[in-house]
Amino acid sequence: MPAAPPRPSLDPLPLPSAIPQGAISAEDGRTADAVSQRLAAHAPLSPMDVAAVQTLCDRYPTQSGLRDLLVAVVVTVANQDRQARLYPAAAVGLRRAISLRPGEIALRLSLVSLLTEAADWAGAEAAARDALGQFPGNADALEALAFALFRQDRNREALEVVKKAVEIRPSPTAEALLARLEKTLDDEHGMTEQRLAHFDVRYDGEAHSDVGREILRELERHYATLTRAFDHEPAATIPVILFTRQAYYDAAGAPAWSGGAYDNFDGRIRIPIMGVSAALTPEMDGTLIHELTHAFIFDISRGVAPRDFHEGVAQYMEGKRLASMLRPDQLTALANGRIAGVGGFYLGALSFAEYLYALRGQGGVNDALQAMGATGNLDESFRRVYGQDYAATQRAWTDRLRQQYGS
Repeated sequence: MPAAPPRPSLDPLPLPSAIPQGAISAEDGRTADAVSQRLAAHAPLSPMDVAAVQTLCDRYPTQSGLRDLLVAVVVTVANQDRQARLYPAAAVGLRRAISLRPGEIALRLSLVSLLTEAADWAGAEAAARDALGQFPGNADALEALAFALFRQDRNREALEVVKKAVEIRPSPTAEALLARLEKTLDDEHGMTEQRLAHFDVRYDGEAHSDVGREILRELERHYATLTRAFDHEPAATIPVILFTRQAYYDAAGAPAWSGGAYDNFDGRIRIPIMGVSAALTPEMDGTLIHELTHAFIFDISRGVAPRDFHEGVAQYMEGKRLASMLRPDQLTALANGRIAGVGGFYLGALSFAEYLYALRGQGGVNDALQAMGATGNLDESFRRVYGQDYAATQRAWTDRLRQQYGS
């Protein structure tokens, strides 16, 4: 799977030049020196440091060294915010730095990379176009623009942009994105499309028009359900691609047992519909909410939630419960670790989700997901919500499962 465009260095600027002796007062020189020393030592800086250097710049507007220092301090604080996943604050800082030094491409690419990391695809597109307006033909900006367009389901635009990037400077990420776009467009060639507020749904023309419309209605219903449950609404439109069964396996690369797939790289849900009538089966309806749950979890956690958490909560949102799925002897086998393979993984994931819901309900799951998105740290998120890290929570679950059903 191709990776997102590379992230520019967190420290794209050289240290500021020295301020000539006597150019500013001794007291102001001490202030500038103190900030410069912390900057050189990679010590944490704060908005107060930004304000202090801004005051010096206002007091001595002709001193370019102070202006360089201000840019370096603003960028450092913005990068600290980025490390803390405070993306809006980081973006404000980088935009301020760009306004101070509009001819610095590294600053513009850092903003594009930040917005890409924050999954702000419209913002990343705008920042990449702004960079290209100042630096036409910059391969990094072209690659990032193509990825932002791809994530907005504007595939033909993305294809033309990434072709330019590859022509200017071939790179593994650009070439992989080009191959992915060509395959996606080939997989979806000739499909009928319906666009609504939350979904772009594509399917194989008139042969599946009734199914497509019914699936779209069910998706909207499930979207409303999940929005209420997770107290969250994804910012981006979700593409949903309905394939004939063999075309689905070819496009999704999914295993033979898969009834649907959510791809966290391109944000698409892919579902096989061969033989499905407009009156959707309970299995198909369950697949729709299951895969849509993955999209919500990925969006809220910013990709931090692990696979077992994903699969357990997705099954739980389908309405699956172990007590109604397994006989007592099967529950014992699960508790004793005797159910292996894919089936054992999914049953275990559901059991873990049930354990989490029993501890703190939907609110606890939501808090954990939001903490994942805010911190980028799975263990810290679980410590905040469940009082222990992820591995310890799983051990507590397995102990409880054995107590309940083990032999």
